[in-house]
Amino acid sequence: MTGRPFPWEFHQRKKRLIVKPQGTLTVNDPGPLYSTCLPGLGIAQLLELGLEHYIASGQLIRRFPDWPDQRFPLYAYYPSRHHVPAKTRALLDFVESLVR
Repeated sequence: MTGRPFPWEFHQRKKRLIVKPQGTLTVNDPGPLYSTCLPGLGIAQLLELGLEHYIASGQLIRRFPDWPDQRFPLYAYYPSRHHVPAKTRALLDFVESLVR
């Protein structure tokens, strides 16, 4: 860990935009992230999943609206594809419905 923020990467089809944040506060926990951004004291690179209310109400705004493609790796590891437990299947179906 370097203590420096990672560059932010935005995608638009095959184009890529890289932003190097220069702030004095770096956090990796959602609590301080939201308590900083919601009153307008900072910016963050966030997935919109779960933020629809804040965006619709104007509490959060998109800084790069022309770069809407959000790519994020999401993996689920479980022991067998042939015998997926019902609880695991329910969770996978739920998460899949959210990210569609």
